[in-house]
Amino acid sequence: MPLLTTHLRRAAEVVRRVLAPRDAVSAVLMNRATTGLLLVGATTTAVGVVLRDDLPHRAAVALFAVGAVVAAVVLHALRRLVPVWAYHLTQLGSSAAIATGVHLYGGGEHAIADASLMVLPVASSAFYFSGPGVAVHAAVSALSLVAALAPLGTSPADLFTTTVVITVTAVLVRGLARAAESTGTDPLTRLADRTSTTTRLQRSMEQSRRTADPVTFVVLGLDAFTAVNDIRGHAAGDALLRSLATTWGAALPSGSLLGRWGGDEFALVLRSHADTAWELLDVLRARCPDDLSFSAGVVSVEVDDDVEAVVDHAEGSLAVAKRERRGSSHLWVPGTPTSRSFLAALEAGEVEVHYQPVVSLAAGRTTGAEALVRWRRPGGGFVPPSDFLPHAETSGAVVDLGRFVLRRACADAAAWPHPAGAEPLTVAVNASGTELAHQDYAAWVVSALHAADLPGHRLVVEVVEGLLDEDSPVVADNLHALRAAGVRLAVDDFGTGWSSLARLGRLPLDVLKVDRSFVSTVAPGSDAALCAGVVALAQALDMSVVAEGVETEHQAAWLRERGCQEAQGWLWAPALPTADFAERLLREVCAPAPRPAGPAPSR
Repeated sequence: MPLLTTHLRRAAEVVRRVLAPRDAVSAVLMNRATTGLLLVGATTTAVGVVLRDDLPHRAAVALFAVGAVVAAVVLHALRRLVPVWAYHLTQLGSSAAIATGVHLYGGGEHAIADASLMVLPVASSAFYFSGPGVAVHAAVSALSLVAALAPLGTSPADLFTTTVVITVTAVLVRGLARAAESTGTDPLTRLADRTSTTTRLQRSMEQSRRTADPVTFVVLGLDAFTAVNDIRGHAAGDALLRSLATTWGAALPSGSLLGRWGGDEFALVLRSHADTAWELLDVLRARCPDDLSFSAGVVSVEVDDDVEAVVDHAEGSLAVAKRERRGSSHLWVPGTPTSRSFLAALEAGEVEVHYQPVVSLAAGRTTGAEALVRWRRPGGGFVPPSDFLPHAETSGAVVDLGRFVLRRACADAAAWPHPAGAEPLTVAVNASGTELAHQDYAAWVVSALHAADLPGHRLVVEVVEGLLDEDSPVVADNLHALRAAGVRLAVDDFGTGWSSLARLGRLPLDVLKVDRSFVSTVAPGSDAALCAGVVALAQALDMSVVAEGVETEHQAAWLRERGCQEAQGWLWAPALPTADFAERLLREVCAPAPRPAGPAPSR
């Protein structure tokens, strides 16, 4: 059954790719173009009915023309309700109607001329859809024409020519569509696209070096925009993006540029200081609909910056803003780490893996550890994770980071000592959404286990609650593959996201980690109802419970009384460098069960 489920998910992914439209094509554009093509086809057919005295099945052909007009009117009237995938049906229906009409015409000298109408749905399909979808439509169109013409005595040469024309038309239109995407204008909003915006930024920076005029670059990301598409439809989402482009563009000072950065993101190139950009962002927020907000990453361009660095700073700052609070703006400060500097540090060996002990609340002994990444600056001191992780996630460098941590954690855990008769220690690593979206993530985990000779049950993969998307075939496949390899799966920071309880019950999860924000409410005289509820929920789902951020003896005793098995926090130890953690384990192996270390040190 799991194998069948996997195959079904993969089949669904293939279908999704076939049905997907090109990124540059909006639902509104597809509606207008399809409506126009239906009217053109109806007009052409009607002219043929009037001018061809020898036309067989005249009434049936005329009915096709009337049906095309009705379809165009209905499609236009329902334009806000028609989902994107429905345009596959309109294209296939048009191809079927043309093939049927050609067959009804009865062949003869007009057969190939009539068949040329097939170029219309083929060309529009090549413009609307992604590569797999175009291939399907071209194949269906060619085969339907062959099936319509062959019984009428059409020569093989004419059949071959017609098929070649259809195929070449699809290839040419597809190529022209791709070329049009790089002309500098976003087809949906009519704003400058990412390439053109970057070019404008480059020119502004070059001019600034000559004139010393200030330049500020801003990347704006709409908050929760996917909910607009999911609830109101893609047509409404496209209309909203166009409306924002118009209203925001009217608010810009002269010499500024508003561009479409991609997806739900826009960009601003401003010939002003950052404080002016801050004021402009307030103006743009005032022009947003009441139910919509945006976050922004702001960069005040330095004289010696290059374009890639400025873009890197802005996207990283946007990620920080979204993480801190939706609807906020974050100004990049010179000296803040970037994704490029982080990758360089990773290659230079400046990134380390530290381990925070996970302790059994009943026995008082270490049962495992969570692997946490630390970036040590040359010469001493650490870069706070909150300063570099958003950049790593935005740039995709988090994949390289995750693989580094995974290999190192597995190798270290394989060498950890443990008391005689006790279970070997487990090690927990965090999986980002970007990693889970990679089809080979589970294979990488299994490869790291084999390389370290570490059994699968000694590894725990922690996933933040908000990333548990059971509707994503890739994420679900990775989770099930990890479970099949014996790896335990944990929900990290539980209670801080919006996952449904039904989803938690359906996914293959083993451990629930109680977020420190709940544990911090446990204090003498407080019932800590939310924390108690989370622990009870985990027990009801038959999941092990690990509490994070435990700092007092009272918290440890309270959690133990309510059935929480394990915990981690400064009560026992902070995250320790590899050597210090191994030394702590050796002391524990040679000593009785350790007592808690006392209250948390100041920090």
